Amino acid sequence: MDKRKKILCQFCGMSLFNTSKTCPKCDSDIEDQYHSTTLTVDVAHNKETVKQAIEKLYQVIETNQIMKHRQIRIIVGSKMIREEVMNELEALKRGKAIFDFGLDGKNSGALLIRMGN
Repeated sequence: MDKRKKILCQFCGMSLFNTSKTCPKCDSDIEDQYHSTTLTVDVAHNKETVKQAIEKLYQVIETNQIMKHRQIRIIVGSKMIREEVMNELEALKRGKAIFDFGLDGKNSGALLIRMGN
């Protein structure tokens, strides 16, 4: 593997060497970003309202019924959207629509959803 080859962090866009394990800017796990069974979706950084972010969450979960990714990384930011998305995910977990969810490593602005497929 060419150590000089660069990749982009899918969360913040920072240019990194392809040997990087985590992004120094946002602490996101780089290896998981390029794992084919993890889908990454940002619901918080295009001036979304809480309602729009929740709608995006449900759209991606519905789409995943076809795509069958094992995990979905939801970029939620660190404020109101994050709290509301976590509440929705808790309800989805209770209803068995998702298997589990939690923080994406040290990055409190991203959640990793484990799907039951």
